[in-house]
Amino acid sequence: MTKLQLPRRIRRTHQPRAFTLVELLLVISIIAIVIALVLVSVSQIQNRSRALTCLSNQRQLALANQSYAADNNGRIVSPRTDSYPPPFSGSRPVGNCWVNTNNALVNFIEQPKSLENGALWNYVDANPRAYVSPMDPTGRVRSYSLSAFIGSGEMSYERRADDWFDFPDPSSPDSPEGFRDGQFKTVAMSQIPQPSRTLFSITEEDRLNRQDGQGYNFMGWVIEVRPPTGSGGLWIDTPALWNKGRVNISFLDGSIDAPNIMYEQLSDAMANNPIGHEVTETGVRPAYRFMTSILMPGIIRPEIQ
Repeated sequence: MTKLQLPRRIRRTHQPRAFTLVELLLVISIIAIVIALVLVSVSQIQNRSRALTCLSNQRQLALANQSYAADNNGRIVSPRTDSYPPPFSGSRPVGNCWVNTNNALVNFIEQPKSLENGALWNYVDANPRAYVSPMDPTGRVRSYSLSAFIGSGEMSYERRADDWFDFPDPSSPDSPEGFRDGQFKTVAMSQIPQPSRTLFSITEEDRLNRQDGQGYNFMGWVIEVRPPTGSGGLWIDTPALWNKGRVNISFLDGSIDAPNIMYEQLSDAMANNPIGHEVTETGVRPAYRFMTSILMPGIIRPEIQ
């Protein structure tokens, strides 16, 4: 008798299916895109943080200047960086330089002693970080310059507003008559008509003494102020372009700003200048006109911008 055989149950094992090469490449691409987006976002956040810290430092310096003035009968600090006058200026020594590089340079590199000997050192709680922008790639002890048109005037041989640069150009036949012999002193807060619109500090990458960027910001920051004749607006000193075309500045009242005034041609000219000085902006010169407008508003009129 034949034995009845029941059919065996067929068991199927479900083994995981391997990814295809296309799927692997797709996953890798998606991960790479996500990582790139995260890195860009982190980089942007870090850049904004550094820019804000830079502006915060400049605000601290401006407020320190106000405190200094309150303790010194309204007299503000000098933008000079050396208590001894430069040999070409004819000006006398000053005792209230905001930093003092006298005996504080080694091979044209500024030393911390410069900050400690300056008039603002105790007013920033002896904090050396207040003088350095986190955006500054040079490694110097100081990233900022003060406007050469404030805190000066009476020490100049012509008693003008700037300590070493004649304002306006007395040799220009186009200078308005009222400006030729004007004595624009700004040694005290009371002599500055619009403190909230008057430039106090600015980031400057001065390469005059050392083209490797390790030199120091020599004297105050200045542009030539004269009637708009000749080849255009002359930037005797140029701002540091660390903030992607924005110029980090503070005003005498402690307010801060980062105006985006640089355009491609001018930024390239400044970046390619080997010493960071003597760049001429031609055409309608919008950046030059803006900076001129905040040097001494209420004194410098639009017709000589």
